[in-house]
Formats: sequence, structure tokens, C-alpha cells
Amino acid sequence: MADIFGIAPGVGFARFAGRTIILDIRADRYWQLGEAAGRVLSAVANGSIPRTGDGALDQLLALGLVVRGPERRNRVRHGGAGPIAARGALEESGREKEPIPAMLQIEAAARLFSARAALKRRPLRDVLCRLAVRRARTRPRRPARDLAALARQFDAARRLLPFAPVCLPDSLALLHVAIWHGHAPRLVFGVEAFPFAAHCWVQQGTLVLNDALDHARRFTPIFVL
Repeated sequence: MADIFGIAPGVGFARFAGRTIILDIRADRYWQLGEAAGRVLSAVANGSIPRTGDGALDQLLALGLVVRGPERRNRVRHGGAGPIAARGALEESGREKEPIPAMLQIEAAARLFSARAALKRRPLRDVLCRLAVRRARTRPRRPARDLAALARQFDAARRLLPFAPVCLPDSLALLHVAIWHGHAPRLVFGVEAFPFAAHCWVQQGTLVLNDALDHARRFTPIFVL
């Protein structure tokens, strides 16, 4: 019986000309491998048996990025999957007309402090696992237009805080605020290959919530939580 392979939990990838970039949430690191690794990962993600004689599969198995057995198959959305960003909440009309509720200012500050502290105290995989569990328990109960307005209000409140913008804690803070208010957007990690750069943002469907649309679209999604 042929082996069944799966991409290890917490691993995402994106393919580029001549290289494959891999994000391993468990180790909180990126890998850069060749085209052969991308072909193998694409085959595994599609449920096919990878056919390769160049050692790429053995390398990915040795690194723990691919595993044997259907029970270990990773359900994460990999690079290129999911809705393509087409709109930006921060660029939509009405931003200047929306006051910042006092409680949201307090909540934004508290969530940002909490996100920064969590990333210092705990491994990234633990932080994201807790977020995923909380998100999975959330049943969206408010329309998307309310989420766009909330994102703009959060951004305005965020700008009042004495911290330089950092995409990961800022996105985690917005996600927790959105979940509290009855929404369930996704956290998107993206990469550029030439030169290498990494970024993350919050997205609901095709709507980018906390980044300029043109900036977010520069990055290829590699992991969507």
C-alpha cells in the first residue's frame, strides 16, 4: 500500500520562480528551499502522491515539514488559497466621520498590551492555537459593514497609542477585538521573495481590515489562520 503524506500542522508554503518559501509556525521560522520542494508540497497539499527522484521529499520529511499518515494532514490554507484581497477597509469612505467610542479606545489598548505580552511569554504556535480556538467558537452575528467600521475605529484608536506599528501584535489585537464584537475574520501571513520580506494582516473575505490594499497585495499569502 502506497504511503499517504500530509503537510505537517502549522506549516504553510508559497512558490516563486526558482524557490519555495515555507513558514513553520511551530518553530516560528521561515525556510527557503528550491523549486523541487514546492512541487512536492503542492502535490501533498492536493492529496497526490509526490513523484520525485531528487530527494526533495526525503528532505521535507527529515525537516518535519511533511509527515506520513492521513491523520496528520494539515487543513491550513496554503499560499495562493483563499479569497484574493480586493478592498481595503481603511481606504473606504466614511473614515473621518466615525468617532472612536471611549470603550473601544480602552479595549484597543488592552488588547495590544496583551498581544505584545503574549508574544514575549509564549511560543507563536501557542498564541495562534488559542486564537484559533476562540475564533472557531465564534459565530459571526454582525454584518461585514460593521466589521469594516470597527476596523477603521480600531485603527484610529491604535494611532493614539505610543507604540510603533508592528504587524503581528497589531493584527492579533484587532482579531481579538473583532471576535469580541461578534466577527470572525482571518489572520493572513504573506511573503515576498525578491528580496525576502514577511508581513501579516487581518482579512474578511476579500476585505483587508488593517493595512493598505496595495501594500497587502504585494505579499503572497503563505498561511491563513
